[in-house]
Amino acid sequence: MNLHKIIILICYVYFTQSLAFSSDKLIWEIGKEDNSAAEFALAPAGYKQFLEKDFGYEDRYFLIGHSDEKHDFPYVLPGPDDTWGGTWGTSGWRTHDINILFNLAHIPAKGEWKLVVDLVDLNSSRAVIKMNINGAEKKFERKGQSAEVLNGVTANAKEQILEFTVSSDQMKKGGNTITLSVLEGGWVVFDQIYLKGPGDTQSGVNNEQLFIRNVSPAPYELEISDKMVQPLLVDVEHISGNPTLSVILDGNSLFETMLDTARYLFEVPMPAVAKTRKSKYQILVNNEVVEQGTVIRSRQRLQTLADYVDTKMGTAHSRWMIAPGPWMPFSMVKLSPDNQNMGWQAGYQPTFETLGCFSHIHEWTMAGLGVMPTNGKLFTKVGDQFKPDEGYRSRIDKTTEEAPLGYYKVFLTDTKIWAELTATERASFQRYTFPDDKDGRVMIDMHVQAEYDYNLLEVYIKKVSDTRIEGYSHQISPRPTVWSNDADQEYVVNFVIEFDAPIKNVGGWLNDEVTGGTLVEGKNLKDAGLYVEFDTKKYPVVQTRTGISLVSIANAGENLRTEISEPFGWNFEAVVQNQKTVWNDMLNRLVITSNNKMEKVRFYTNLYRAF
Repeated sequence: MNLHKIIILICYVYFTQSLAFSSDKLIWEIGKEDNSAAEFALAPAGYKQFLEKDFGYEDRYFLIGHSDEKHDFPYVLPGPDDTWGGTWGTSGWRTHDINILFNLAHIPAKGEWKLVVDLVDLNSSRAVIKMNINGAEKKFERKGQSAEVLNGVTANAKEQILEFTVSSDQMKKGGNTITLSVLEGGWVVFDQIYLKGPGDTQSGVNNEQLFIRNVSPAPYELEISDKMVQPLLVDVEHISGNPTLSVILDGNSLFETMLDTARYLFEVPMPAVAKTRKSKYQILVNNEVVEQGTVIRSRQRLQTLADYVDTKMGTAHSRWMIAPGPWMPFSMVKLSPDNQNMGWQAGYQPTFETLGCFSHIHEWTMAGLGVMPTNGKLFTKVGDQFKPDEGYRSRIDKTTEEAPLGYYKVFLTDTKIWAELTATERASFQRYTFPDDKDGRVMIDMHVQAEYDYNLLEVYIKKVSDTRIEGYSHQISPRPTVWSNDADQEYVVNFVIEFDAPIKNVGGWLNDEVTGGTLVEGKNLKDAGLYVEFDTKKYPVVQTRTGISLVSIANAGENLRTEISEPFGWNFEAVVQNQKTVWNDMLNRLVITSNNKMEKVRFYTNLYRAF
C-alpha cells in the first residue's frame, strides 16, 4: 500500500469516527423551529390554564414516542414570580418542572450529546432556567423582551437558544430523564426542544403500557420472612391498562405484580450474597421481555425504617417549622439549613441554590443561633437569597445535597467548603471541611432570617478558651411581628459552643459595627454575633458541637456534656447512628409491608414529621 492510499485511509477513519462521536444525529425533537409555540398545549394564549390542566408537577412527564405535544407539552413554563403559576403570599414559592422521558437502545462509548432549548421569548425582568440531564445540571440566567409572547404575538419576540452538552457517560441504556425548570424569575415560552447525539446512537422502542426509568441494585439489604435479600430496584412509570410486570434473575422467576397507576420503585427481592457476583436479569411486561442486562450483587448494610425517611420531602413552599436536617423526636435543637430571606414561610425552599446559615431553633414564632462556615472577605450580614455575594451566604452544589434522617450534607461552592450536620435533642454536631488555601471562619449569628422577626434585647458572647464559646441571646418577637397582638414571644437562648481545633482569631459585630476582642455584649440590638477563625493548613477539618438551653449557660453546657461530649466525644458518625437508633425505636412501632419503596418513603417520612 503506497503512502497516498495510507493517507486516504487515515482520513477516512478519522472522518467516520468524528461522525460517530459528534453530536450531529437528531435523537428526538419536540416542536418545530418556527418562532412560534402554536404546536404546543395551551397555545396560543392559555397560560392561565397551566395549573388547571395539571402541568408542571414533578410526577407529570412527556414521553418521547408516546406523548402528544399538542396535549401533553405546555407552550409556557411559569417561574416563581408568576402568580398565575401558583405563587402567592399565602401559598409560598411555586416552581414547576417539565420532565422528558426517552429510551435509548444503544449508546456509543464516546461522544457528545447536546440538548437545545429554543425559546420564542421569556420574561423581560429575568428567568433562571435549569436543565437537568440524568442528574447533570446547567443553569442559565436570561432576560426577554416581549410580554406579548404570552398571548401568542411574536412580532417583537427576542429568540433565545440554550445549549447543554454532556458526554456519553451521562446517558444510559434504557430510560433517561431530562427536566426543565425555572428556579427564579418569570415565564419562558418554547419554540423547540431537541436532543442530538453521536451518529451510531439507537433509540429504544417504548412499551405501550409502562416505561422503565431505571434498574439498579439497592445499596442495602432487607430481612424478609427470615431471609436476607438485596433488592433489585426497578423504577417504572405506568402508562396505560393493567400490565403485569415480572422479573427473572439468572433464569429463575423472582417477582410478579400488576400495575395500576402512577410511578413505582419496586424492591425486587434478590437473594443476598456473601461474595460479589454478577447476575443476569430480565424485565417482562405481560410475558414479553422489555429490558435485560447484568447486575452486580454484593454484601450490603441492613436497611432500617429510619433509612426510608427523606427529610427534604414536604419542604417546598412550607413553613419555618418544616425543614430538612437532623431532628430528634420532640427535640429542642432543630438544626437546619436556612436559605430564604426573613418573612412569611421563611426557612428552607428546596429550589433555592444558596444557603445562609444553619440555625438551631425552628419552632413556630421562635428561632435563633445561626452558624455558618465561610472564608475570604469578612461579611457580618448573611446577604439576600438571590444575591449571595452581598454577604456570607454561599451558593451550593444542589447535586451534593443529602438529607437522610440524622444527617445533612452539602458543598458550598463559593467557599469550597463541605458542611455536615447531625444532632441530639438539645445539642448539635457539625463538621466542616475547608480548603487549605485560606483561613476558615465560622460565623455565629444571633439574628437569623426567621419567619417571624425578633429583636435582641440583650446579647452576651465570650470566648472562654481557645476551643470554647459561651453566651446567650435574650430575644423577643413583639407585636405586630408575630401573628397576633397578644402573642409576644420572649425567651433566652443560652449556648455553649466547642471546637476540636484551636481558635486562631476572633471578632464580632454589634449592628453594623465590627468589633475586636473576645467579648461581644450589648442591649437593644438588631444584629449581633461573633466569628472565629482557624488555621486550615493545620486543621482542614474543623468540628463543632453546641449545647443550648432556655434556662442558663450552665444548663446548655450540661446538655452538651451529657448528650454528646461524654457519650460520643468527637465521633461524628456515632452521633448520626445514635439518632437513627432513637428514631428506629419510634418508627418500628408501626411497620408496613409494601414492595414499593416510594410508599415506604412517603409513609415513614410523614410518620417522622408527626414527632
